[in-house]
Amino acid sequence: MTGTIVPITIPKLGLTMKEGKVAAWHVKPGGEVKEGTPIADIETEKITSEYEAPASGILRRQIAKEGETLPVGSLIGVLAAADVPDADVDGFISSYRPEQTA
Repeated sequence: MTGTIVPITIPKLGLTMKEGKVAAWHVKPGGEVKEGTPIADIETEKITSEYEAPASGILRRQIAKEGETLPVGSLIGVLAAADVPDADVDGFISSYRPEQTA
C-alpha cells in the first residue's frame, strides 16, 4: 500500500439508506489493520453492520466520532501507509468529496 491513501466512508447498506451512524470504532488512530479487519460498526435504522477495512494499512485519521450520523459516502476515516506524509493525508481530507467514492 506504499503511497496510497484509502478513504473510509459511510457505506450504502440498503437501497433506501441515506445516512448511517458510526456506532463504534474498533481501531484507534495509528492502529495497523489488514484488509477485511473489522474497524468500525455502522448503524442504520434497521441494522448494525461491521465495516471491514477496504485495504491494509494504518488508520491515520478518524474523522467521525462515535455516535455521529452522516450521509452515505461521507468520509469517516483514512487509511494510509506509514510512509505517506501527514500533510498528504490532511490534503486528501480537505479536498475529499463524497462523489469520489465508487
